Amino acid sequence: MYKPSEFFTHHPLVTTALLTPVVLLVHGYHPLADDGAVYVAGIKKLANPGLYQTDAVFALSPTHLSLFAHLLAPLLRWGHVPLPALLLICHVASIFLFLLGSWKVAQQIFPDPSARWGAVLLAACCFTLPVAGTSLSIMDPYLTARSFSTPFMLFALAAVFDEQWVTCALWLALSAALHPLMACYAAVAVFTLLLSKRRMWNSLGLLAVLAWLLCAVIFVVTRQPDPNLAYHRAALSRSYFFLSSWRWFEYPGLLMPLLLLGFAGTRNRGPWPARALAIAATVLGSSALVTSVCFVHRSGSLLLARLQVLRAFHFVYIAGVLLAGGMLARLAQRHKRVLAALYLALLPIMFAAQRLTYQASNHVEWPRLTARNPWQQAFLWIRANAPQDAIFALDNDYIEWPGEDAQGFRATAERSSVADYFKDGGIASNFPQAAIPWWQGSQATAQLNSATDEQRLARLRPLGVTWIVLPAQANTGFPCPFNNASVRVCQLREALLHHGEGAK
Repeated sequence: MYKPSEFFTHHPLVTTALLTPVVLLVHGYHPLADDGAVYVAGIKKLANPGLYQTDAVFALSPTHLSLFAHLLAPLLRWGHVPLPALLLICHVASIFLFLLGSWKVAQQIFPDPSARWGAVLLAACCFTLPVAGTSLSIMDPYLTARSFSTPFMLFALAAVFDEQWVTCALWLALSAALHPLMACYAAVAVFTLLLSKRRMWNSLGLLAVLAWLLCAVIFVVTRQPDPNLAYHRAALSRSYFFLSSWRWFEYPGLLMPLLLLGFAGTRNRGPWPARALAIAATVLGSSALVTSVCFVHRSGSLLLARLQVLRAFHFVYIAGVLLAGGMLARLAQRHKRVLAALYLALLPIMFAAQRLTYQASNHVEWPRLTARNPWQQAFLWIRANAPQDAIFALDNDYIEWPGEDAQGFRATAERSSVADYFKDGGIASNFPQAAIPWWQGSQATAQLNSATDEQRLARLRPLGVTWIVLPAQANTGFPCPFNNASVRVCQLREALLHHGEGAK
């Protein structure tokens, strides 16, 4: 018979299930924001091929190398599962799997149950922790392919400690099916951990040198400017690709974890599996940092920039959080109230960070909950009232506008739009086939909010635009059937016809 405190220790499935809604409520949920909107647009396009006729490249490109959208689209198209409910179920499942994967790794590196749960609890607190300046978080408050590739990486790492090679390969294969790039870094992390765990220092050093030499060869072979000028511009538009474009306060996010993990790995105290994980994370992160400094430049190889070698720090951060949580729990065994107070202090900090990031939106965007975000309200009005073949234009940096909260237009409105600079630029930087329409669209919509109606017509007419979304304070004489305090939706069709007749 277990004591109440021992019950949770011996039943990790129950405990992680109870922690899952806590993570959801603290870190929030925004299914149609940021990268979540990119994946949802792909799901909707696969389920309904009639959508996004003029901008299909931006909806479908992210689906080419991943099975993620292809697995969910049939449930939407033939299973008639409501998409909002499906997204929420999958997001909750990904939280549960992440916590369970954290437990499995913690179980391997800490013999003490309290240290294991300390690691899991810190992982829950740091669920949406940004990974330096890489444009990644440990996990996202929305559903993407990374939502499942990350837990699968954790399961693969746990399998390495038990040397269950078939199981490890299976988890890596599942991760690759969903997110090939993150699976590559997961595989490197797994191999690095294996060498570290077996104390194969010569092999570990050789691996780092060979990886550096491989990147050097790629740099030399591909250093010439890309002949596709639009793609070249798309890659250069991603500031997080290049360390030289980072802001000063982002650099400590790379250096401090490496110093702390290196210190933890070289100390003789602590269980060897935990030290092996710290050493593996230090070696992999240091190799990625050196490679980026040497070879990822604005005037260098865009192939290496596109591979985003600093994504290796995703593993570094997860390893650091798990190790820190376990070690804190070990140190505070006689002062458990202090540890509990620390975790309870972290939760409101992370809650506040998410509220600041999505301050105009509902913290948890439950299915059927009335949208509070004024831009989202406009996009939903468009979905209900605009023709399906309508083509919209928004200023190319609309997701940066106050109160927009990175809510995706295509995914919410289910209408075609001219490419924007930020999110569509991210797609173009990874999929060259989207580069030319991205460059054309982002140039046509540059500073669209402050342009005159004549300038808007001149830019948008060649792209077949029939509607425009503007902030409420923008000057326009176009008829705007939707207005709220922040946004107006205006129709260009009549104005375009009159403009064309005047030109004749």
